[in-house]
Amino acid sequence: MPRFFSSWLLNILTLGVILISSFSHAEAVTKSVWPVSVAAEGFSSDQHAQVRSQYSPFKLAAGENQALYSYLHMAEFFPHHILARSGEIKELSSSTVPKLGEVTAVTALGELSLDELLAHPHSRVQGILVLHQGRLALERYPGMRATDTHLWWSIAKIFAGLSVEILRDEGKIDKSLSITSYLPEFEKSAWSGVSVESVLNMASGMDALDSPQGYADPSSGIGGLIYAEGILSSPKHTPLGHNQALSKIPRLQTPGRVYQYSSANTNMLALLIERVSGKPYAEFIEDRIWSRIGAEGDGLMGLSPDGRAIAHGMYSSRLRDLGRFGLLFTPTGYNASVFSPQLMSRISRTQENKHYQNAVEAAKRAGNLLGENPVNALAQWDALFADGDLFKSGFDGQALYISPSRDVVIAVFSTSKDKSIYRYLRAIASQFPVQIKSKK
Repeated sequence: MPRFFSSWLLNILTLGVILISSFSHAEAVTKSVWPVSVAAEGFSSDQHAQVRSQYSPFKLAAGENQALYSYLHMAEFFPHHILARSGEIKELSSSTVPKLGEVTAVTALGELSLDELLAHPHSRVQGILVLHQGRLALERYPGMRATDTHLWWSIAKIFAGLSVEILRDEGKIDKSLSITSYLPEFEKSAWSGVSVESVLNMASGMDALDSPQGYADPSSGIGGLIYAEGILSSPKHTPLGHNQALSKIPRLQTPGRVYQYSSANTNMLALLIERVSGKPYAEFIEDRIWSRIGAEGDGLMGLSPDGRAIAHGMYSSRLRDLGRFGLLFTPTGYNASVFSPQLMSRISRTQENKHYQNAVEAAKRAGNLLGENPVNALAQWDALFADGDLFKSGFDGQALYISPSRDVVIAVFSTSKDKSIYRYLRAIASQFPVQIKSKK
């Protein structure tokens, strides 16, 4: 990976929290910042050269030029495994619902309708689509082309959660067992005694919580992993291998007690999936999921320097294909060849959520972003609401929102730090009638 990109991200993560707390998103936008519309027709050669030679930690921390370019071109900076699309493309016919653009929310740019937000020159939303009963109710690309592949960041965690549940249905994984029962090379680490279920539900108790400060510190649990993946590097630090970094993470608290978000959990699940399936993680996702959604484009999975999948977030695809993936969790798009109805019931339990009841601050933060507190978070999803709706976010405002009862999928790509777009999601879904009562 080019040295400038590593040092660039290190500066971003160490400075980003200070910068974002000091300036609102609207205040941070200056004349030097391109509106996302510059990407709507692709970047010019001059813009390409400028991004690669005149990087600025502040600009990327605010979701500006650097992020706008790199999130659409991650394969320029990291090695990637290509996940080939296969079979007949699932057609998405248009059935536009104009009133969706009238949905309003209070954002960092003021109280705006969705139409106004997407048209605002300071908005960082690059693409959004809404599917109702498998048809396109809304599709906009203010900051990318429909054929561009965009980084998912943490939306990619759903692949790991879904895959573990698929393998559980096949009798290949027992969630009550310690994850080291399947990965004995970690038996002498703090992962020993941590159940697969605790890792799956972000309740492992490991000391590797996601935070900008943690990412930037190679001596922290999460920082060690980020450096091992090559996302950050420093001439003063020699990174460990991917698996060695995971094995060095210490225990923070009792496993299973409380939901605490850590990307290390996802990467452990990827290793589990590889061990049980006998396939590289990306190939398992391609074979069992990506090739079965009717995708129109290939997916891209980023790899660490030693060839391990960056399972917690380095995945890119077209926006429509993120929507097609989301359709799996709706009545219209459900595909029994991918997973069982019982699996869907397990990941959408609104009760039996002790680990999330103990995560009061996490629920409150999610509620502030989405307008309502979730009641659970299972199988790597960020939020499950009382009505059965599911939500998963990405680092810079990417989103996948599913309303099974309303047969709705909302997919978003962006480079926004304030994540104002999240405030529209439940309101958009509520524009459609409930068709199926959620199961508690």
